[in-house]
Order: sequence, then C-alpha cells, then structure tokens
Amino acid sequence: MSQSLKQIKNRIRSIENTRKVTSAMQMISATKLSRIDSYLSQSRPYAQRLTILLDKLLQGRTASGNPFLRKDEAKGKILLCVVTSDNGLCGVYNNNVIRLAEEFISRYERNKVKLVVIGKKGYAYFRNYKEAVLHTYVGLNGKYSDKVSREICKALCQAFLTAEADEVYIAYTRFKNALTNKAVVEKFLNIDCKEAQEIGYILEPNEARILEELIPEYLSAKTRLMLLESFTSEHASRLMAMRTATENAKELLTGLILLRNKVRQANITREIIEIVSAAEALKG
Repeated sequence: MSQSLKQIKNRIRSIENTRKVTSAMQMISATKLSRIDSYLSQSRPYAQRLTILLDKLLQGRTASGNPFLRKDEAKGKILLCVVTSDNGLCGVYNNNVIRLAEEFISRYERNKVKLVVIGKKGYAYFRNYKEAVLHTYVGLNGKYSDKVSREICKALCQAFLTAEADEVYIAYTRFKNALTNKAVVEKFLNIDCKEAQEIGYILEPNEARILEELIPEYLSAKTRLMLLESFTSEHASRLMAMRTATENAKELLTGLILLRNKVRQANITREIIEIVSAAEALKG
C-alpha cells in the first residue's frame, strides 16, 4: 500500500475533527437562519404594503417639492451600497454580490461612483478604491440591528439630499428559500413617479404633508428589508456550504476506513506469512 497505517489513521482523525466542526457550524447556521427568516417574514408584508401605497400616491403626481423625488438629467454621480458578510464559509454568497457590483460600476466612470460597504468581505475587496468608499459598516456578523439599519439609511439619504449622489443603488442578495437566493442591484433613490391612472385620490391634509411622513418610513423599511434579505441569504448559504462539507467529509471517512481495513488486513497477512516462513525455515 502506498500509505502507511499511521498516515491513514492521522488522516481519518483530521477529517473527523473537520466533520465535527462543519456539523456544529451547520447546526448554528440552521438556528440563526430560522430566527432571522422569521423576522424577514414579518417585515416583508409591511414593506410591500408601503411600496404599493407610495406607488398609488405618486401616480401621475410630480410632487416636485419633495427632495427625494428630485430628478437630475445628468445622472453623473452614483452611490452604490454593497451588502456582504463579515465571515466566510458561505459558498459563493460574497462572490456573487461583489461580481454584480463590479459589473454595475464598470458601466460608469470610476471617479463618478462612490461606495458604502457593509461587511468585512466587501471592505477587503473594495478597500483599494480608497477615496471612493464613503462609509464602511463591519462587525454585524449577520445580526440585524435597527440602530445600524437607521444609520445606513441616513447615510444613503444624506448623500442624495446633499447632491453628493444623483442616484443611489443597493447591491444585495435577495432571499427566496434555503436553496435559492439571487444577487441583485436595486435603485434606492431617487423615487420614480408612476404614470397617471384613471383612478384619482383625494389627499388630506395635503399631498406634500403625507409624502413628507410616508417617504422616510418607506426608505427605512426598504433598508431594513434589504439587510434582512442579505443576512438571511448569508445564513442559508453558510448552512448549505457546511452541509455539503459535512457530507463530503463523511464520504472521505468511509473511503479511508475501508482503506485502513485493507492496509491492516494486508499487514496481518504479511506478518502471518513471515511467521509461517520462519517456522518452515526452522524445520528445514
């Protein structure tokens, strides 16, 4: 046999330790996924109803007095918020969103794109952009925080209101189920008005006052939903990656145990042959 029994035993011990780690991480990810998926399920309907309500209110209305509806013809300055994870071992989760962000950035001149980066993996990749990175948020570890969500929303809105950016986009991972998620880039600001429909609405006290209250709540809910979608996708990706690693470790162990038994049997057979040969030599 090409490998000694001791080498095979060492490999078996090493893979068993790896399997224990990946199995433990799989269970941890399953627990975190269950918790944050529940939060996501509760937040989705609220964000969706806010979106529908705002769309209906903006049908055919200019509302030019609201700064979030501002339209700049040039559209030269772009702000992109990229949501990644702080930790690895989650498959292609980070690669997909970073690749999509790079494709988006490549459509514009490099000096006209600013970045807000969430997660250590995104920061490690985009830190070479230096002055292009306006804000960085790390240390979240896949845990949603209302405080951080409000800070991110405020930073994105502030960049738009101060004309630091003409448009704001968010690159994140949309969660569908434990097996399926998709990296997407969605527009955050400005808010587009829909074309007018036949049905009209009477607004009280007035249009400007309602939009002044509704739009900040809508943007806050949208930020919260995007973070929850990303973190849920992260835990789901890590769960699947650890499950695959655990199953691969089991397959390797099965093969190595068979190889160990063959080597052990071969050693026993060789020792028996040596004993019999020595005995025959003594008789002769």
